[in-house]
Amino acid sequence: MRQIITVATILLFPARFLIAQAPVAPATIMTMERLRVIGDSLMPGASRTAQLGRGSGYTYAMTHRDSSGTLEGHADWTDVFVVQTGTATLLTGGVAEGARETTPGEWRGGTVRGATRAAIKPGDVVVIPAGTPHQMLLAPGERISYLAFKIGATPKS
Repeated sequence: MRQIITVATILLFPARFLIAQAPVAPATIMTMERLRVIGDSLMPGASRTAQLGRGSGYTYAMTHRDSSGTLEGHADWTDVFVVQTGTATLLTGGVAEGARETTPGEWRGGTVRGATRAAIKPGDVVVIPAGTPHQMLLAPGERISYLAFKIGATPKS
């Protein structure tokens, strides 16, 4: 019995430090209706983004695309997309060739060799790990709206 109490104490002791010990702000809730209004407010164009919020190590936004994007990659950010409306083809992985660094850790352009091609649609959740080349491709007349979460990548040990 003493061993069980000792093990339980060791396992549970750190947990008290994970819960706030002082008042903190409540969760942010973006209702479906609010997201619809924000999405509808994005004017037609190649790509429009409405920043919804940010915190320590993350940002989130609503993005609407009417045309294909360029190849891109982010050294320090994992992208998570939640498709709201429309469809597209997503190229991910492979080897980027000819991309140029536009800001530290961010690169754009070029082509990708050996990428995986996947159709994405409403309800799909896409996780693109930091450093992974990716490109959103839209056929003529195709549109897509998605929530985009950028999460700070954990440094590799």
